[in-house]
Amino acid sequence: MVYTDLPYDEVTKTGFARAMFDHLAEGTTDMAPEILEVDPRVYTDPELAARERAELFGYVPIIAAHSTELPGKNDFLTVQLPNNEVVLVRQADGGVRGFVNTCRHRGARLVPDDKGTKRIFSCRYHGWAYGSDGSLRSIADEPTFGSVERSCMSLLEIPVEERHGFIWAVDSAAGDRKIDIAEWLGLEFDESLAAMEMDKYTCHIAQNFDVDINWKVLMDAFLDGYHITSTHAGTVAPYFYNNAQAWEPMGRHGRMVTARKSIDAVRGAAPEAVPIDRHITVAHFLMPNMTVLRQPDHLEVLNFVPAPGTAVGTRMQMRLLTREPAVTEEEKARWDKNWSILMAVLRDEDLVVNEGLQRAVANTDIGPLHFGRNEIANQHFHQWMARAFEDPRRWG
Repeated sequence: MVYTDLPYDEVTKTGFARAMFDHLAEGTTDMAPEILEVDPRVYTDPELAARERAELFGYVPIIAAHSTELPGKNDFLTVQLPNNEVVLVRQADGGVRGFVNTCRHRGARLVPDDKGTKRIFSCRYHGWAYGSDGSLRSIADEPTFGSVERSCMSLLEIPVEERHGFIWAVDSAAGDRKIDIAEWLGLEFDESLAAMEMDKYTCHIAQNFDVDINWKVLMDAFLDGYHITSTHAGTVAPYFYNNAQAWEPMGRHGRMVTARKSIDAVRGAAPEAVPIDRHITVAHFLMPNMTVLRQPDHLEVLNFVPAPGTAVGTRMQMRLLTREPAVTEEEKARWDKNWSILMAVLRDEDLVVNEGLQRAVANTDIGPLHFGRNEIANQHFHQWMARAFEDPRRWG
């Protein structure tokens, strides 16, 4: 394994080491003041799900792709967001724009392909054609169609911004929505992401998985370091410590450190002298629905995108990012193996448990759910969601 140094200052890395040493020595973890009760309907209520899509995802930015997925002019990528399927297109000036994937004529799906390179997008229903800038370029048999102001018939556009190596989008074409990633992240969290230099990584693989599970169930699974021993006994549990995390809230977002068992080899050393990079996983949680896991030699990016029109459907958007593109067959095989391990953990373990959870919380008589003091990151998530919907105009 080729390790990549953590991109943080020595004070931060020493803090990570000290926190892990203390928790492992004392059998502790970071904890909330008290147990939190949560109504299970947050995972099943269709009305709440509709509000989330309209009032949350229709206003706040989420990751739609990594920048290296659109390397060149006129490259495009279709992405399912909570409200709209969109087409992201690399422009001639190097920027990215996002358009709702619907022909303005009669509503046909304009771009059927997942990705590719096109200068013109032609609708296969009636032949209307649009440029990569979203403008309506031609109407089939236009003299018989009637008078159309083409400037008013461009593809509907959503706000898009590139930052930290990702393409972010606000999932609304209402025309009055703004996007400001730095403001959304907040200064401290924005600087933490900047330090990771994710704009210098490349996307080795990206895949989507559609599951009949509420997106918050999946988000909860990755905010939780308490289930490693029981859920992942045959895969990652031999390599990671269970229920020993350092949680650092950063405004609405947060950062969590989990120790690998390889840390045992350095636990007697001074925290400031330890090469802590290779002995921990740092997870950045980007509210509302994203996780960036920093492993010692790569990044894993997980998006849990609510499916349109349902409370229980989610599209899991998974990416593995590497510092350098895989060129040789040996390098490709190495990252493919990493991906296979990740898929085994998610598909064969996490999803099995969470599919059962989704079915169980649909039972009528179960009472409230209980998030322990040791599930501090989950508490942060649910408290933030509840607070946001008390006043949907403030996303604090």
